[in-house]
Amino acid sequence: MSVPSSPPPWWAPFVPVISLIIVIAGVVLASGGYIATLKDHTRRIDQLEADARTDAKTRTEMLQQLDLRLARIEVKLEMMAPPKSEKAP
Repeated sequence: MSVPSSPPPWWAPFVPVISLIIVIAGVVLASGGYIATLKDHTRRIDQLEADARTDAKTRTEMLQQLDLRLARIEVKLEMMAPPKSEKAP
């Protein structure tokens, strides 16, 4: 007495195709997240570089202003000091 076997379900032949589609969808979603992260990092690096350039320009301008002030102060001190050819008693 053999028991008749039932035929496989209609969707059974599609399991490999469905699995492949799920794997591809996972890869696409993961790569999308990776690309978004990469774009965010690129944007942040660009912003940091722009800030560094701005800071360098600001620092240079401040140093130039300090040099001008220092030169004016030195001129005033030279005018206030007695000439070097005279010797103090």
